[in-house]
Amino acid sequence: MSGGMYLAAAGALVQQLRLEVLANNVANINTIAYKGDRSVFQIPEETEPQTFETSIEGIQTLSPYAPPFSTVTDFSQGAIRQTGNPLDVAINGDGFFSIQTPDGVQYTRQGSFTLDAEGVLVTPEGYPVLGDGGEIALEEGTVEIDLQGGVYVDGDEVGRLQITDFTNPETLIKAGNGRFVGSEGTISAELPENTTLSQGYLETANINPVQAMTEMIETSRAFEAYQKVIQSADEATSKSINDVGKTI
Repeated sequence: MSGGMYLAAAGALVQQLRLEVLANNVANINTIAYKGDRSVFQIPEETEPQTFETSIEGIQTLSPYAPPFSTVTDFSQGAIRQTGNPLDVAINGDGFFSIQTPDGVQYTRQGSFTLDAEGVLVTPEGYPVLGDGGEIALEEGTVEIDLQGGVYVDGDEVGRLQITDFTNPETLIKAGNGRFVGSEGTISAELPENTTLSQGYLETANINPVQAMTEMIETSRAFEAYQKVIQSADEATSKSINDVGKTI
């Protein structure tokens, strides 16, 4: 296989991976508080085939001809929409809700909470939502949640939502269903400055549908272009082999 075909194949692989990331973002446009991913490529200074080395954590090498590839999460704020459900809570600003899972404490921006059979505030998966003192149990009554995360039933405070911030959110690892796993040494359990909570609201995905679809179309066209280059190179190679065979 010629070097040109290798380069075209590597380019097609890069576009395929980018397309997968974009497709996943589009599929989660309606997911509560979804944080989209972006493709990251480390462009080498040389164009000769080589094994690229990188110091960027999470970057993986695709092939000797392709630049190292990775994905990073965009933690920008999504739009806030009103639901009217008193157990729906949106975070305005930085920070994450803390939840207790079988795999330890994890973090999420999805504030669509409910109550389990024992009256404990939980996620849709049934994981307890943590307050400053642990699980938050609610008795029957009117539930109110203030801007700082204080939880009240009929005017009596029963807990305070634990909002966890990270000095470097890029170190968070997606655990699925809108949950993240944090790294030790980057956690702050104090409510971030200028962060407030909105009861009866939910954060939407931070994906721009028009932009995402436009990027998908551009990436698909680039992938098809690389495929045509590969096909042309393959046809040229086959023709050369046949011509050589005829002269022998």
